Order: sequence, then C-alpha cells, then structure tokens
Amino acid sequence: MRLHRLSLTAFGPFAGTVEVDLDEVGRDGLFLLWGPTGAGKTTLLDGVVFALYGRVPGARGEEKRLRSDHADAATRTEVSCELTLGDERLRVVRRPEQQRPKKRGEGWATEQAKLVVSRLTDGGWEPVSTRIDEGSEHLRTRLGLDVHQFCQVVLLPQGDFARFLRAEPEHRTELLRTLFDVDRYARAEEWLADERTAVRAGTEDARHQLANLLDRVAQAADVEVPEELAPELVGAGAGGGVLRWVAEVRAAAGAQLASATARAGAAAAEVASADAELAEARALAARHTRRDQALAELVDLEQRARALEPLRAERDTGRRAEPLRDVLDAAHAAGRAAEGAAGGLAGAVAAWQPVSQGRPADGLVARELRDRAAEARALLPEVDRARALERSVAALARRVRELTGRCRAGEQAAAAIPELLAAQEQEAARARAAAAELPGLRASLESAEAALVASRAAAELDATLGVLREDTARARDARADARERWLDLRARRLDGMAAELAAGLTDGADCPVCGAVEHPRPAAPGGERVTAADEDAARALADAAEAALTAATGRLEAAERELAGLRARAGELPSQQQAARVAELTAAVRTATDLAAGLAPAEARLRELVGEREEAAARLGADREELRARTAEHDALTTGLAELTARLAAARGDDADLAARVTRLSAAAEACEAVVAAEVENLRARAEAEAARRVAEERAGVAGFDDVRAAESALAGPGRLAQLDRQLDGHDQRVAVLRAQLTDPELADLPGRPDLAALEDRCAGGTRRREEAVAELEQARRCTRSLEDLVGRVSAAELTLAELRAWSDQVTALADLTHGRGANARRMRLQSFVLAARLEQVAEVASRRLLDMSGGRYTFLHSDAQGRHGARGGLGLDVFDEYTGVRRPTKTLSGGESFMASLALALGLADVVTAETGGVRIDTLFVDEGFGTLDAQALDAVMTVLDELRRGGRTVGVISHLEELRTRIPTRLEVVAGRNGSRLAG
Repeated sequence: MRLHRLSLTAFGPFAGTVEVDLDEVGRDGLFLLWGPTGAGKTTLLDGVVFALYGRVPGARGEEKRLRSDHADAATRTEVSCELTLGDERLRVVRRPEQQRPKKRGEGWATEQAKLVVSRLTDGGWEPVSTRIDEGSEHLRTRLGLDVHQFCQVVLLPQGDFARFLRAEPEHRTELLRTLFDVDRYARAEEWLADERTAVRAGTEDARHQLANLLDRVAQAADVEVPEELAPELVGAGAGGGVLRWVAEVRAAAGAQLASATARAGAAAAEVASADAELAEARALAARHTRRDQALAELVDLEQRARALEPLRAERDTGRRAEPLRDVLDAAHAAGRAAEGAAGGLAGAVAAWQPVSQGRPADGLVARELRDRAAEARALLPEVDRARALERSVAALARRVRELTGRCRAGEQAAAAIPELLAAQEQEAARARAAAAELPGLRASLESAEAALVASRAAAELDATLGVLREDTARARDARADARERWLDLRARRLDGMAAELAAGLTDGADCPVCGAVEHPRPAAPGGERVTAADEDAARALADAAEAALTAATGRLEAAERELAGLRARAGELPSQQQAARVAELTAAVRTATDLAAGLAPAEARLRELVGEREEAAARLGADREELRARTAEHDALTTGLAELTARLAAARGDDADLAARVTRLSAAAEACEAVVAAEVENLRARAEAEAARRVAEERAGVAGFDDVRAAESALAGPGRLAQLDRQLDGHDQRVAVLRAQLTDPELADLPGRPDLAALEDRCAGGTRRREEAVAELEQARRCTRSLEDLVGRVSAAELTLAELRAWSDQVTALADLTHGRGANARRMRLQSFVLAARLEQVAEVASRRLLDMSGGRYTFLHSDAQGRHGARGGLGLDVFDEYTGVRRPTKTLSGGESFMASLALALGLADVVTAETGGVRIDTLFVDEGFGTLDAQALDAVMTVLDELRRGGRTVGVISHLEELRTRIPTRLEVVAGRNGSRLAG
C-alpha cells in the first residue's frame, strides 16, 4: 500500500481545503510532518483512516466531530485520498453525515454520508462503486487489514506501545487480540467448555436412567436393589455388578414362571371335568322345565278358545263387506259434492244481486263489464304521467326562482371584486419591496453589530494593555537583576577557583591542574566564597526570570496584535454612534421582516381574488343560460299537463278515480261469471250423485246385505281385519306347536331332576382355584417379559454410561488444558498460547532493530512464566542488557530507551501483522511523536533505523514538534495554526 495524494476540506482544524502530495514530499523516502501541539498534524493521518474506513482512530472517533468549526456553512466536509493497493491505483472520496442550510426556507437539512471509489485506467478515472457498503468491502479486501490493524501497522502510535511495554502480561492481550485473529481459538475454548458441561450433564442423565431401570427391575421382580447399586453409587466405577444382579433376578423369575405354569395346568383339568358334569345336569333340568311350561300353556289356550267365537263372526262379515268399500265411498263423495255445488250457487247469486242493477247473470253481461274495465285500465299510465308532469312543473318553478336569485347575487358579487383586487395589489407591492430590501438591511446590521462588538472589546483590551506593559517592564527589570546577579557570582567564583581547587589538595595526592604531589603554596580564599551551588541557583533564577520575561512579552504582543485587529474591524465611528446605528438598523430589519413575512399570503390572496373574479363571471353566465332554458321548459310542461288532466276527468265518470272504476267493473264481471259457472257445476254434481247411489244398492244386494246401510255397518275399520287374523291364527298355530312339542321323545320319558346347587358349588370352587393359578401364572409371565425388556435396556444404558464417562474424561482434560488448568503446567489458555507465539515472533523481529537503535545493548526476550500471585503467563516481555548480562523487565527502561523499544516493537509488530494478513506490502509508514525523550546519540541511532526503513522504495513520515528534527530531516510538511483554523505552510 502506497499513499500518493491526500486532500482535506472542512475537516478537523482545517477550515478550507488542504492538499498534500505525498509523492512529492516523500521523494527522499523520509519526510517530517512538523507543527506546534494542536496544529492538526495527527488530523492528516485521521483523514487517511477516515477515507479508507469511514472513522477516525482512538478517542477522537468516539465524539464523531469531524467537521471543522471554522468552516463556513456552504463548505462540505470531504476527504479525498489517492493510493495504490496491489496493482490498482484508487481514488477514495468520502463525506460524513453532516448538516447543511436548507435550499428553500430557513433551518438545516441532513446530508447523508457518501463514498465514491474510482480506479485509474488508460481512459482516466473509472468509477468502481458509489455505495458505502460495496466500496468499503472493495477497500477492505485489498487492504487486508481492519481499522485497528491499520492504525497499529501504518500509523505506529508510540504511546500505545509504550503502555504495551509497561503493561502486565494479562493486559497485553487487548492489543494483541486487535492485531491477530484468535477468534477460532476462543471459539474452540468455548466449545470445549460447553461440551464439558453438556457431557457431564449427559453422564448424570445416563446414571439416573440406569438407576431408574434398576428400580424398575426390582419393582417387576418384587425384590430390593442391593446397597452397592444404590442411585448415588450406580455407574460410579467399573465392573459387572449391575448385569450380574439383573441376571440373578431374571433366573429367579424363570423358575417362578415354570412352577406357576404347572399349577395352572392342574387347576384347568379339574375345572374341565366339573364343567362337563354340570353341563349335563343343566341340560336335563332344562328339559324338565320345557315340558312343564308347554303343558301349562296348552291348558290356558284351550280355556280361551270359547271367548274367540264372536271375533271369528266379525271377521267373516268384514271380509264380505270389504269389496263394496269403493262404491260406498264413491256414493258418499258424490252426495257431498252435490250439496257443495248447491251451496256455491246460492253464494254466487247472493254476491251478484248488489251489483247486477236488475240484469240477469249471463255471458253477454259479463263480456260487457270486462270491456268497460279494460278501457279504464288502458288510461291508468296516463294518471302516473299526469302526476309526474305536476312534480316536474313544480320543480321547474322552484328552479326558476332559485336561478333568478343567484343571477342577482352574482351580479352584485362581480361588481365588488375590482375594488378588492386594487387594494390587494397595493399590499403585495409593499411586501415585495420589503423582501427585496431585507437582505441588504441584514448584512448592514451584521456588519454594524460586528463593529460594535469589536469596538467594545478594543476598549476593554486597551485598558488591559497598560497592565500588561507594566508586567513586561517589571519582568524585564527582574531579568536584568537576576542576570546581573548570576554573572557577578560567576565572576567571583572564577576569581576564587584557585582557592577552591587548593581546598581539596592533600600531601602526596596528585594536583588536578599540574599533577604534582607537592603543594608548597596553595592559594588562599580572599573574601566571601562562592560555591558551584550558589552559581547554579543564581543561574536558575536568571533562567526563570528570562522565561517570565518571554511569557510577559508574548502576552503583550498577542494583546497588541489582537487590539490592532479589533480596531480594524471596529472602524472610525465612536461606540455611541455605532450603538445608535445598530438600534436603527435593528428596527429597520424588524419592520422589513414583518412586511416581507406577509408577501406570500398577500400574493396568495391576490391569486385567489383573480380566480374568484373569473369564477364569478363564468358562474353568472351559466346561471343566466340555465334560467332561459328552465323558463321555456316550464311553459311547455304546463300546457301539456292541462290537456292531459281534462282527458282523464272525462274517462273517470262518476267514480273517484280510474283505479276505483277499474276495480268496480272487474268485481261486477267476476260476480256475473261466478253465477254462470255455479249453475253449470250444480247440474253436473246432482247427476253424478244419483248414478253413484244406484250402483251401490246393486252391489250390496249381490254381497248378501239387505241394503246399503247394512253393508256400511259391516265394514271393518282400518287394520281391524289384519288384527283379527293375527290374533286368531296365532292362537291356532300356538296350540298345534304345543301339542307337537309334548309328543317329542326328548320330553316324553324323563328321569328325575338333578341337584344343580351341589354341582355348581363344586364347579365354583374349582374355578376359583384355576383363576388363582392363572393370575399367578400371568403375573409370572409379565415379570418375565418385563425383565427380558429391561435386561436389554440395562445393558445398553450401562454401555452408554461407560462411553459417556470415557468421553467426559477426555473432554474435561482438553477443556482444562485449553483454559490453563489441569495438566497445563504453565496455566496458559489456548488463545494466550497462540498470542504468546505471535509475541515471540514480534520480539524476535523487533530485537534486530532494537539492537541497532541501542548500539548493540538491548534485545527483546519473550517470557512464558506465570505472573504475580500465580497469574496465568505467556505474554511476558523482558529486555536483555548486553552491558550487564542481566535480563530485566521493560518497565526499568528509561524514557529514551522506552521510546526506542516502543518504536522497535511497533516496527516488528507491523512486519508480523503484514505477514499474517497475506503479505500485504506497506510502502508508506508514519511514526507519531516520542522523539523528545532521546539524546543526540540515541536520536542518531533511531534515524539510522528509519533510513533503513525507506530502503526499497518505502516512504516514512515522522510526526513531531521537536525543533531538532527540522535540521535532521530536510523534507518537511509544516502545519501552521491560527485563529481561523490551521493551514499548510508555503
């Protein structure tokens, strides 16, 4: 990965657009990103991370404040980055979600985040993706690093690695887990822990199942489970005690089944013999009972025979009268029909008399009445039409009156609209003029307010300048006094240096100046003695006074610069006139705002009035046209109604209306026709009744009856003959059957009755003994069947328990091993072991650079020893000091040594992570701060390592505010901070 160009707009402290050509500044392979603290050096690196990942690293990303506070509202926050990934040169343009002014009206609108990824081709930049998810995935797959790895490998934040050096071993896991993927090892630990829990639960369930099966075996065989096979002990150890006990129980149940089978067979033979003897005795007793019952029933039937003679006579006469039933019923029906026809004729004549008007009832009169009714019925639709015409005429009259009123109201409304239009046009013109004037008034007000604020601030700052000048003068005097004091003490010490050296001479010891061992005339102190401590204290006071003067001078100069800026913004007018000008402009803006606020309603009302005018004119014309049409239609319908009313009155005659006339004539015609029909029906019914009576008399004489009345009396009721047949024939047949039954040889000669009670008692005793034996046999069989089923299930349960116990032992051992317990002597978890291997690789790679930077003194050593108080080990890191031959913790390194170690560790970690992520080549690196802790020699060693990093075309950017690096690294990119935001120098 190589960065070529970076552009930031309204991002962080940069209010405008800054562009960095990394190919240009990195042409030597090493450049310095320099600037004071807070200027925005790290923001450039944040821009790279935001372009690639859509977020910024560390705590700065938690606040999500990417947009510059110095940028104006019209400028959009945007980051553009050109880089090469593999064989592709890409341009990434990303915008965060941000607020912008609404295009219409006041307020703010949310602008959604945006990402555009383009690829450089022979034809120029070709879009790859404009979707955030798709573009981010394209970059991630080609980078091969997540955001945490990128920030650790490419940006090399020294603070993080300094903390990593001093951290306890268990705390180093956090950084290593963000750089190396150990999730699959963590999942393996979790799976083994879950499997251990599950297999323990499964083993416990299997043990409970085996104990339950043993309880069921004991319950089936009605025995007790041995103490060594109790529920809390079963399956606790190896051995065949369970199967051996079950086999013994099964053998005992088999012996009990054989004994019960023999007893049940003997009881069954005894019961069979008793049942056969009892069956023969019951058959003989039943024959005795059948003969006695037959004799008693025959005597009873013979006594009832004389009472059945009247029934036999009734059946004989009923059978002779039955063939006459049809003619007798026909004669009765014809008589009833003749009587009904005579009654109908009398009723029809009574109904005709009131409406006959003295005319006879015949067909001609009925025809005449029907014709007159038809003529009236033909005019009935005209009645409905006359009613409809009346309703239409009334409705048209109402409509004509309504239209006449509407036309008058429309003419009045149209006459009033022109005056309203003129007034509304004047109001809209005033509001339009105020809206045009308002922007200029607001701009003038803002300028006047800014000038007033600057004028007042300048007045306050001018009063403060006097105090700052006095402070600066006092600091200058104090610096002069302190420096004069220090120079005086220094001169006095130099004058007395010989006496100071002579005070340390002893006979026989070498002189530090000439080397002689004899000291004949040692110098003697003259006046007050000045020591090195006195000189150092005076020098410290002079330095403090110099620093105080520098600070006071800086404050004074800053206040003077600020005062000049405020006076330039305030202008020439006094504050009172500026305040009056602000009040005047404020009132003007308020008045113009109020007028301009009514522009939209005034224009809307004007449009409404124009529309109302056009609508009123169109509505008035339509009403006038409709009035003329409705008036003509009303006159025509009134004439037609008068003609139709006269014709219907002539057709109605004396009746109330045509419907009453039709009803009256139709009823009279129906009454006349009913009389004619009733006369014909009466003649026909009388003739049929006389013929039926003669036929019935002839048939009754032939059947042997004196007359028709006798035949009717002999007729039996419905079902009576069948009832008599069943009763008499059943009596005769039962007598014949009983006589034949008594002559049967089976009932003729019978021995004496047997003693059934004794035989039944004997059979019942045998049956009880057989049932007891059968119950015992069934219980033995059930016990045997249950044991046969349970033996197999017990064997399977014990085998399952043994397998689960073996698997539980294996899983528990593995889970304990991966979690740092059990046989794990180092107490290292699996993921810690993997991270320890990675840390060992990092330490090996970082040691080569640390040796170079430390002048061959220090190397890293990985330690897998346990931590304090027995804490789990594996992530220990020490340094080996070649000067002393001692291995010591990294916490004992000095500030400069810690920086070199952190840098070496960061570079080594970057190499290992790069190899872990598929060998992605990193051609652009940034080293952030930390150089201020190095002395000149250590800085030379670090710069040598950085020079080695740029070999092979790699570009290294050093981020620092250290002044000395400006002389060591000729290629610089300087960030300058200001009140209106940061910018790039030059």
